[in-house]
Amino acid sequence: MEHILRISRYFPLIATGTLLLFIVGCDSDISGSSFENQPPDTQLSVQDESLLDNLGEDNRLTSTVQVSWSGDDPDGFVQGYEVRFYDQGDSGDNVAWLFTQRTDSLFLLPIRPGLKVSDVVFEARAVDNEGAVDPTPASTIFPVKNSPPELKFGLFDLPPDTTFNVISVGWVASDPDGDANLSHIDISFNDSTSFVALPADVDFATFVTDTFDPGFSGEVEARVFLGRGFESSSIRVPGLKINDTNVLYMRSVDLTDTTSTRIELSWFVKAKTAEVLYVNDYRRPTNPQLTAFHLTLLKDFLPAGMPVDTWDITTPLATGSTGNTPRSTLLPPNAQPTLQRFLAGYQYIYWVASNSTNRIQGNNLPFASQVMDLFFANGGKLMVHSPIGIPPDPDQIFENAAALVMPLTTMISFPDSLRQTLRMATGALISSGGLMLPSTSEVLPELKSNAFLVNTLPYVATGANIIPIYEAEYRYVTRQGSRQGPWFGSAVVASISRDQRVGLFTLPLINDQSSAPLLVGADDSAETPIRALRLILESLGFPQR
Repeated sequence: MEHILRISRYFPLIATGTLLLFIVGCDSDISGSSFENQPPDTQLSVQDESLLDNLGEDNRLTSTVQVSWSGDDPDGFVQGYEVRFYDQGDSGDNVAWLFTQRTDSLFLLPIRPGLKVSDVVFEARAVDNEGAVDPTPASTIFPVKNSPPELKFGLFDLPPDTTFNVISVGWVASDPDGDANLSHIDISFNDSTSFVALPADVDFATFVTDTFDPGFSGEVEARVFLGRGFESSSIRVPGLKINDTNVLYMRSVDLTDTTSTRIELSWFVKAKTAEVLYVNDYRRPTNPQLTAFHLTLLKDFLPAGMPVDTWDITTPLATGSTGNTPRSTLLPPNAQPTLQRFLAGYQYIYWVASNSTNRIQGNNLPFASQVMDLFFANGGKLMVHSPIGIPPDPDQIFENAAALVMPLTTMISFPDSLRQTLRMATGALISSGGLMLPSTSEVLPELKSNAFLVNTLPYVATGANIIPIYEAEYRYVTRQGSRQGPWFGSAVVASISRDQRVGLFTLPLINDQSSAPLLVGADDSAETPIRALRLILESLGFPQR
């Protein structure tokens, strides 16, 4: 066997030599003519010349069909194919052939605008290695029908019941004949007969209106920004009603001008009237008293007649002490770009919250803080009134965007051996240490508690970019009440960022039920804490009278 294998290796050489001797030995004057190149032949996987005979009018195909083909060449090889398709009512003479090396593909066959059905001729012809094409292309007729496109709203991309001047909407458009058959998305405000077209490949848009004078109402144009990247466009949609309920109408349209079922959405649009935004985030039933107090404080500080927009995000209200209240349903569902662009439209934000640090998922300020970058980049100033609470896992504070925005370093910590809480007795000192804030000309007044305070903790405020403003006199109490004494840890209850962008005040100024003052000055005046807040606003650069 080994000997036979060895001989077989040389067999091609022996055969080649023999062939050469044969050629040399023949007459060198061989004559004749070479064969002409023969064209290739083409076959379609569909053998019927017309599928209409088999399928009938009632069983037409969708306009997106999968077609395959093959070819062979008698004296060479097939290097590729040319395909084309056209309505049977056309001659096809003006339809270009498309070259491909594929042997199958998915095609969207044409249906004339306004028609529901079409008989489409599909042709394929092989091309051989010398460029010759099949003179008799393989051909069949596909009876196709158009199916209407579909459109539905994105479940998590709907605006809340009330918005200001930034409204985002998401949707899902599709077509049974293939998404390539979609032409555009029609959209309209408050008019179901007149639409503006958006590109078919867009599934999210943000509508932005201008700032108006207080009391304005009427219809305006909304500028359209496409996609979640907030891409500017020249598209404008008219008919948006300010300080009124609006209805958004939408439908998808395919290449045959067939439309989907129209969908609609209603919500209320408030006018943006100001550069100052008051955020009511005090999610307790007693919030009207607190809101009235802070709004009066803010408006008395601002120049006379300067408008303030009020944004209420208290719903749902906290119903107990479990801390499981979800994030407000009045927030836009998308922090990016909706909430980011909305907040960036203001220069000054005064935010009053019932809590912001004890948890991330349910509190509103952590959600908003993660997209305040553009607000600050535009020179925005933020004043926060919020108690400080320690989350179940203290390290969670480093994941809380609100804590990263506010001028605080971290939470206080108790000795591992003691389960403690802190209390502030009536008359406890709240000292500024004679501090004068940047851009002010008055020393911060000394304050003291006017009641027994238990609902907020101090925090740690260290670092080059934080200025502690007030420190309070706390006492610790063990959970069992067996021990108590003075607190010697960090006792900061108010601070400001050194760049004068963000201020934080954590102590309640009034009782949210009776409106009685919870803080007074060392002189026992209830106006002194208000003067202290005015100095913080002045240092932040809020406009003043």
